[in-house]
Order: sequence, then structure tokens, then C-alpha cells
Amino acid sequence: MASFFIVAWACLFFISLAAEALKFGEQCDATPIYSSTWQYEDSCQDVYLFCDPKTNTCNYKGCTNTDYIKGWNPAVHKFPQRCPSHTYCPDASSSCQPLVPVGGQCELQRDDECAGTPNNICLNSTCYLKIAPLGGQCSSDITDYISYDAEGYAVHQRIIRDNCTTGTWCQTTTCVQAKQLGAPCEQDRECLSNTCSPDGMCINGPDVFHTVPGWLWGVLGVAVFLFVLLILIMLYFLQRYQSKKERAKLLKFFGDNEEFAKYAMLENDDDCTLPPPQQQHQISEKQQDVSKTGSRTSMVYLGTPDYNESAALGTTRPISWRHSTSATKLRSSFSPSPHGSAIFTPSGRSSTHLGTPHASTPDLHRHMGTPQP
Repeated sequence: MASFFIVAWACLFFISLAAEALKFGEQCDATPIYSSTWQYEDSCQDVYLFCDPKTNTCNYKGCTNTDYIKGWNPAVHKFPQRCPSHTYCPDASSSCQPLVPVGGQCELQRDDECAGTPNNICLNSTCYLKIAPLGGQCSSDITDYISYDAEGYAVHQRIIRDNCTTGTWCQTTTCVQAKQLGAPCEQDRECLSNTCSPDGMCINGPDVFHTVPGWLWGVLGVAVFLFVLLILIMLYFLQRYQSKKERAKLLKFFGDNEEFAKYAMLENDDDCTLPPPQQQHQISEKQQDVSKTGSRTSMVYLGTPDYNESAALGTTRPISWRHSTSATKLRSSFSPSPHGSAIFTPSGRSSTHLGTPHASTPDLHRHMGTPQP
């Protein structure tokens, strides 16, 4: 009984020593420690150190297989480099080593340590080539892993690997044909898809490309075409609707302008052509006198008498009410008041302006040979 307690105490002592992290240069045990997850550990128990088997002392790590190491602080020590091609970094992260030839010793499931073609594989710590044909002799290794799910429960996994070619798997010591989708299975290697579901059936893996049927591509293309066509039709009708609204606005705008111009012209004509009642009476008397004498005389009544200009206008061209440019000049040469402007009357008519002198022009009909009525 006493010996049992001594052994138990010694085990606890060594475990407590192993649990304490060693420092750089201290003595250590170079024997690797693999946990149930098969993650490498050693007696140095430090993220920056490894146990160098050459000196059995803790030394700084010289290489790495990853770009991130949990707990590593570059301010404390420089991050180790990754190994170039034709070399590998061992589990201890000591330094880059040359690749192992076929038949050489390799670490657990470290296929990247073996030299040769991309079909190299590490089985039972020995480098092989994965070239065993269908019906040929093969070898395999079995590894039990303990992993943890998202809820923290331990999950047991058994991984069996072999050196059979793609599409076959090693059953006992002979390579046999892999199974189709839906066939019962126990390991991923038994399926052509290389994925065995938890229900024990060969399925496609999550990263496998699923072939889309041709008819589905056709439906998708037609749907896209109809969608684009619908958008174009909607834009067309929207553009027409907006164009009609803009056209209606323009028509209303220019129509209002035309109506306004018409009213303005009518008011201007009324102001220029309609004399006061007394002047209308005088005009009627003049017309009666003209009808009695039987002669026609064109008269120009000016706000300011200008006999020379009136005579010149009367002898050069027929006087017209609407189209005579002389009338426009006469209007602009006098007062802007409508009743103070010159008034031209056609043949056979006369006009007068109250309160202003008037001048007569020679009879245009005598020069132009206009026959008497």
C-alpha cells in the first residue's frame, strides 16, 4: 500500500512539473506529447519555445505551418517564417526540413512531408504513393480523433486512410470499387463523392458543384428576358405620359400667349381707330360734303401740322391703313397717346381730330388716274 502512494505521489509531482512552462535554455524532454485531438505538445509548454531533441533544451521556434498562432505576440518574439517549396516544417516547429522520400519516416498523417507526386500519402508513419490499382494490394492506417462540437461536447471520429487510387478503397488488404450515391457506408473513402453522411449513406459534399439542368437555364433566361421587356415597356409608356403632359403645357402656354396678343391688338386698334363722338360727327359731315361735290380727297390729320411731309407721303405711294410704313413712322414721330397719333383713311373716307389743326394732301386719284365713281 505504501508503494502505491509513493508511485501516485511521484506521478503527481512529475505532472505538476510538466504543467509549469519552462524558459528558454532550460532542460526538457524531447518526447512529443499528443492529446486526444492529436495536437502536438512538448514539455516546454510555451507558445514561443519547443524542446530541441539535439540538446534537450527549450529553444525558440524557427518555422510554422500557419499564418496565425494563438497567443503569439510579435512584440515579444519575431513571428516564425513559413517553409519554402521542397521543405516542410515539423510538428515541433523547430526549423525547415527537406522532404522525406518514399519509404522514409514521417509524422502522423503529415502527407506534406513526403516527396514525390501529388498522390503521396503518409500511412503508419511511412511515406507511400497512392497508386494501388483496383484489385491490387494496399495498406491502411486507423486514427481515432476526439473533437468538440459548438456546444462543447466531445465527438469521436475514426479516420481510415489507404493508398488505393481514386475511385477505389482498401477493404482489408485489397482495393475495391467505391460506392455510388445513396449506397450505405461507414467512411468517406468508401464513396465516390468522398462524403459519407452521419446517417451512413453516400452523399454529395457541401462543396460539390451541382449540375443545373438545361431546361432550368432556359426558364431562367426567359424570365430574365421577360423582366427586361416589361421594364422597357413600362419606361416607354411612362415616357409617353410625360411627353403628353409637357406637350399640353406647351400648347396651353403658347395658346394663352396668342390669345393675349389678339386681345392686345384689338385694344390697340380700338384706341387708334375709334375717335370721340364729336370727332365722329365731324367725320360724317365731311363725308357728306365729299359726296355732294363728287370728288375724293385723301386727308391726313396730324397732331402737329407738317404740310411738306404730308404732301410727300400723299404723292409717292397710295396711303394704306394696315400696310403703310409711313403711317408707322408718323405714329412714332408724335406723342405716344393713341388719340394724338396720325390717322390715315382709305379713299372715299375722311377723319378728323378734335382740337388740332389739319392739313390736306393733294388728290391722289388725279396722279394715279383713278376713275371717278
